[in-house]
Amino acid sequence: MTDLKEKAVHRFAQQAMGTAFEGLVAGCEIRYARQAVQAAFAEVERLESLFSRFNASSEVSQINRLKPGESMRIGIETFECLTLAEKMRQETAGAFDINFRSLLKSRRRAEEKGPGMILSPTNGFTLALEPAPSENGQACLDLDLGGIGKGYALDRAVEILACDWDVDRFLLHSGTSTAFAVGDAPDIKPDEEGWPVGAGTALGFAGPSMRLFLKNRALSGSGTEVKGHHIVDPRTGLPADRHLAAWVSHPRAAAADALSTAFMVMSLEEIERYCNGHPEVWALIISNTRARCVFNKEIFV
Repeated sequence: MTDLKEKAVHRFAQQAMGTAFEGLVAGCEIRYARQAVQAAFAEVERLESLFSRFNASSEVSQINRLKPGESMRIGIETFECLTLAEKMRQETAGAFDINFRSLLKSRRRAEEKGPGMILSPTNGFTLALEPAPSENGQACLDLDLGGIGKGYALDRAVEILACDWDVDRFLLHSGTSTAFAVGDAPDIKPDEEGWPVGAGTALGFAGPSMRLFLKNRALSGSGTEVKGHHIVDPRTGLPADRHLAAWVSHPRAAAADALSTAFMVMSLEEIERYCNGHPEVWALIISNTRARCVFNKEIFV
């Protein structure tokens, strides 16, 4: 007789970071699964208190209020997220930039700004930033972790479930925009592995058959279907209109989150160069001509 515990999938949800986080857990008893996911969600809430630009007491809000010459100590989580964000900015030549709001205010291209952030650990974690000048000539910071913070929170939640609670079969997602899967879902076919994850329709281009079996890595998607051309190219200050949608799979949710945003503003040639240098990145781009462009791996079937 099949073990019902092995077949059951326990589902839990919680509002955080302006969206609905959800956890699906298989292979363990529901009470244990609930406690484990609650611990993961608690970490997401804690990170929101550090990252939210709408919370005046968060570390990001305090950074945004710094005046030239001032400094502050930050925690390891904020330091790690900002460090990864700067790495993404450099690798994408400014296509991803968490200080894009200041760039829009200054009406200057990112390449004219020079280094965006210089981060260095000392006795604790000290943050040094070179902000963009605003229109009145004053230095301006307006950091926004919306394009990477949810992914970072997913990575931390995955660590808690897998390492602290020894859960080895689960899927977590942040409002369906970014997901991370570990192990195998119940009732998959013998030739399948991982968790089935669906994709958006890209304004009617992609049918409901677009899905990926995701295992031990993340998938993030950005597009125009819901909010239109809402993503701004930090390099020009103009709405990104090259592509209808971009999906990126990466071993880290934070990187997938950032790259799916960056790829919406990058040309296909830029994306191809990036993926050629980063084989761990799998991507599918639906261009404005509705062409389907795959990089490194066909991630949807």
